Amino acid sequence: MSNVSNADYIASIEQSASAIGAKLDSSVVKSVFERYGAHGIEDLNPSDLPEVFNEIYTIEADLG
Repeated sequence: MSNVSNADYIASIEQSASAIGAKLDSSVVKSVFERYGAHGIEDLNPSDLPEVFNEIYTIEADLG
């Protein structure tokens, strides 16, 4: 089992969010945060970071 730090998750979420924002409206990323009760990365519960990363990264990957 890998041990990914919260800082690593945050950096990865920021990177994927930036890539998504370059191709789609920023509301796409905001909608993911809102599903977790947050307005941005800084509001996310640390326990939600892996799930948020998975969702954001999936969206980015689908953009090709």
